[in-house]
Amino acid sequence: MRIGLIPLDERPANTRYPAMIGQIAGVEVLVPPREALSRYRTPAIPEALAQWIEAHAPTLDTLIVSVEMLGYGGLIASRITDESAGAILERLNVLRALRAAYPALTIYGFNVITRISRHNDATEEPIYWAEYGSALFRLSQMMDRAARGEMVGAELDALHAAIPAEYVRDFLDRRGRNHQINLAALNLLADDTLDLLVLSSDDTSEYGLSSQEKRALRTYADQLGLGDGLLMYPGADEVGCALVARLVNRQADRVPRFQPAYIMPGGDQIVAAFEDGPIYATVERQIRAAGAQLVGDDPDVVLVINPPLGPDADWPRSYTPDEAAARLPSLEEAVEQIAAAVEAGQRVAVADVAHANGADAAFFDLLRERVPLDRLAAYGAWNTAGNTLGTVIAQACAALYASTPDQQAAQRRFLAHRFIEDWMYQRYTRDEIRTWLGETTEQREPSPDNLDTTSMLIQVTLARALADLPGFEGLALRNARLPWDRTFEVDFDLKFTAEPD
Repeated sequence: MRIGLIPLDERPANTRYPAMIGQIAGVEVLVPPREALSRYRTPAIPEALAQWIEAHAPTLDTLIVSVEMLGYGGLIASRITDESAGAILERLNVLRALRAAYPALTIYGFNVITRISRHNDATEEPIYWAEYGSALFRLSQMMDRAARGEMVGAELDALHAAIPAEYVRDFLDRRGRNHQINLAALNLLADDTLDLLVLSSDDTSEYGLSSQEKRALRTYADQLGLGDGLLMYPGADEVGCALVARLVNRQADRVPRFQPAYIMPGGDQIVAAFEDGPIYATVERQIRAAGAQLVGDDPDVVLVINPPLGPDADWPRSYTPDEAAARLPSLEEAVEQIAAAVEAGQRVAVADVAHANGADAAFFDLLRERVPLDRLAAYGAWNTAGNTLGTVIAQACAALYASTPDQQAAQRRFLAHRFIEDWMYQRYTRDEIRTWLGETTEQREPSPDNLDTTSMLIQVTLARALADLPGFEGLALRNARLPWDRTFEVDFDLKFTAEPD
């Protein structure tokens, strides 16, 4: 099977991860060349993407398309560019032309309900977010609460007085435009241009304009009678992986059975950071997105979930004394059960969503000590709970089909990648590098002058961690790099020593 992928943006999570999961399952995932994609805040050229689609369509079995990339030129472009809804909608017509030319081609689409970042940080947002981001997030919350009938008028008035009116208008105009595009995406599903549409919610919360828009989209979808062709759930950067897994399962005519196992009693009811409902709902939706099913017994995969500490656990940290007392006994018991299950030949996938943005150190230390890590079906602990769960489930699905030596090598490589990135880099190295940069340059992010040095320090640290990781002998880490020249994301290559450079 050959899958074409127009990714959400150019970062590894959206380009390399789906391709690596495809390799595990023995399918080819084609992505447009780097020069055709976005580059951080610089949008892709949508016309070049349309040409790539037209050129490759005759050789593809399936096409997965990010509406953000094809319409706006990428995820960040969807937040910061000033293009009209009409211009963006015109670009999506290439999908209708594609459907007319290749009626048997399977086309999956995905789009994101635009996030509202809660921080005063304009890295991925309009420039005014640097000063008013937190206030705009709060304004969004109050607008939604007011729409639900809550008495929040005084705080709304105070926020409108504190934020320049032109920024509020721009904020609302962009959201209105992007909501139009999401409505249009539903129409692409309704007229059978798309076989499946995922509308995911990026960095969502219980209240806010994002939640308000999601309710409106669900109402419109119900009016259109879209049924199972539409999936809506929290997530973004994992969607490409989930849809690759869904296609792999469909090709195999198989619906893998996942049995969730929450480490903490009541852990299924906890809400994770950046999400708007209990973790069990995210688990169920991510399993469904991958074309799998949730079961209570006789699973193909046991999905072990280290549940969230709570909605404020947005960065990895050490436990408080109370958290340690509550969690450590359960972690000990769970790791013993994981070890026994793996030894008995059960496929076990581990989703560590205790924190956003990195692994639970206490949990991983126990895993490394007592479980043969290379025999896990999947592991993840990166970014949001939805990101982690979607990727873990996708890898576990792909691993069901890893029968050849090349596929099994791809499985070991992706496992090692997750351990080194989610545990060592996100939990430890990222903060260490930021601290070093702050002490030596008074800036916690790299500059063009020290980017190469920063990347080399990261590579040395991660390579050392890989060498100490049991079960992954023969793998070497090379070419560590920062895809957006910032420390939040990292990328690197893993090669078996017998492979040529």
